[in-house]
Amino acid sequence: MQQTLRKPGFGERLKQLAYLIKHTFTIVGRDPGIMRPWLRMTIYGLVLTCLFFFAVTAFIVGAGGTGTVLLLVSILLFIYRFFFDTRQELRQAWLVSEALKGERRSAEEARSRVKALAWTARKIALIDMLVAGLLSMARSNGKAGALVRLFMKGLEEVWDLLNNYLLPSAAVDGHGIRESVSRMGTLKDNVPETLAGVFGIDIAARAVGSIMAPVYLLLVVGAIALGLWVGDAVPAFYAGDVRDMLDNVEADFLPAELHFSWLPLLIAIWLGKLGGVVLDRLTSSVKVIYFSIFYMRITHVEAIIPEIRGELDAYLRMEAEDPGPVAQPSTV
Repeated sequence: MQQTLRKPGFGERLKQLAYLIKHTFTIVGRDPGIMRPWLRMTIYGLVLTCLFFFAVTAFIVGAGGTGTVLLLVSILLFIYRFFFDTRQELRQAWLVSEALKGERRSAEEARSRVKALAWTARKIALIDMLVAGLLSMARSNGKAGALVRLFMKGLEEVWDLLNNYLLPSAAVDGHGIRESVSRMGTLKDNVPETLAGVFGIDIAARAVGSIMAPVYLLLVVGAIALGLWVGDAVPAFYAGDVRDMLDNVEADFLPAELHFSWLPLLIAIWLGKLGGVVLDRLTSSVKVIYFSIFYMRITHVEAIIPEIRGELDAYLRMEAEDPGPVAQPSTV
């Protein structure tokens, strides 16, 4: 069976994301615990973002000591985020697998399950951090050649696909990275004919960036207008006279004095980043849930509640307009 990584276009990305957000949390059942890992990751990301912007603000207003402390804390939290998010995603993958069996597990049970996978979780997080670092260096290096950029793009897509299967493989069956990777060929051969092509699908690829781009544009335009209105009212954020900033540009149409403050611009970037964190974490959780369902479908179909198997296949193909409610999981 030939299955390759499918690269959706912009319109398909948005369509995928809209479908998945609409149906995901219905198809996995009525267990609210599945949402808790997403909520924890979102709060963590929001706190991290706020600490970084508070640090920047502290430097601007002259509170260098406070800014240094906040910056160091934000750097430490940024590094730790890879480990924190990996553990939350493993929890979510396990909770989804249990919900498909008709079980409702507690947060303590999910924590215990992931604790038993501590070493695997650390290795996944370290690889994720390494890949993110390499991608960041490649993007920031303007001298990187086309071949290097092509390689890094391929690395990003390969790791994204591997990570989609590492999480449920570890959470559900306790497999390590090496064993999970070696089993991917077998998993691919076991994909039902009705789900052909789903194995390598690139779910909502970079949809967050596509959605946030026009939002950032609107925020920046509004912030520039507000910055001109605020002018020099807040000295710490005063950027100067617009005519001086356009020293080599003919600007006779501008008023004699037009002051600009970049405080609204800083706030706009901060708000945009907060919105991006929420959407990014939501998209990540939807992917974890989707591929956890797919993993269960091709490895433990006999454990899934019989009456929902048809709806799951329609959901995985992203074809059903309304997958319908899933049977209420039993309590433990």
